[in-house]
Amino acid sequence: MANNIDKERFINTIIASSGGKLGKSALENAAKGNMSELFSALGEEDRQKLSAALSDKNKAKEMLSSSAAKELLAKLFGNG
Repeated sequence: MANNIDKERFINTIIASSGGKLGKSALENAAKGNMSELFSALGEEDRQKLSAALSDKNKAKEMLSSSAAKELLAKLFGNG
């Protein structure tokens, strides 16, 4: 991953890859802890997958503990 990530470009890439299901405000609110807009933008199957991942503490911890996740989060939130 590049040392300097362009946060705006990254957000736009996520929005584009969602096929128009997600908007910028849904992602920004999710980053602040408000998941309601994100959940309402997802289809039932995706909503179930995300809910399962977030409700399983061990699974969520495992995902967030990976070196790739740590690096991405650090770059997105200005800690790297």
